[in-house]
Amino acid sequence: MSFLSPDSLSSNVRAAITYQDLVPGQALFQQGDPTAAMFGVESGRVRLSRNTSEGKLVTFQVIRAGESFAEAALFSETYTSDAIAEIQSRVAIYPKQLLVTAFRENPDLTEDFVVQLVRSIQVLQSRLELRDVRSAHQRVLQYLRIIAEPNDTNLVIFDRPLKDVANDLGLTPETLSRALGRLEHEGVISRAKRQIRLHDSAVA
Repeated sequence: MSFLSPDSLSSNVRAAITYQDLVPGQALFQQGDPTAAMFGVESGRVRLSRNTSEGKLVTFQVIRAGESFAEAALFSETYTSDAIAEIQSRVAIYPKQLLVTAFRENPDLTEDFVVQLVRSIQVLQSRLELRDVRSAHQRVLQYLRIIAEPNDTNLVIFDRPLKDVANDLGLTPETLSRALGRLEHEGVISRAKRQIRLHDSAVA
């Protein structure tokens, strides 16, 4: 699981890892809770979101199996978002203080952590920039580019309800549907069930 693979961790850290099963809609932690650990998704899907001062729910990231999250918890007193299981999920829990100590003792682990943190920031920045794209179909196209499969940048697999995707984009489900229809009509994408194929002109 990224830099948290067992081979990269000391025996005392590995021995301290615990696991928690979450049902859909269950909170792992909430914004403002004291930080005690960072986490990795073993299976399922966890959404990181928070409510704005206007009461609007904003999703920052959706964490899938093999990915870690709450890295900032290692250096802050409270969690800055809610972590909610979207589906049945299992998470690994890495105690905060043991990881901080491991970073001090293992420069290679620290370097891997920084690399992952930078990547997470870049993804978050790209997602936040989407809301500045006024055209709905261009916003959707940019989103598809961001979430395309790592091993096939022309392929997008929707593993979440479209209403959740629409909410992430600040669109209504109807607007998202129309935007996808327009992109398909223009030959920018093709759709088959929950898969979308981006054509060369879309990923250039």
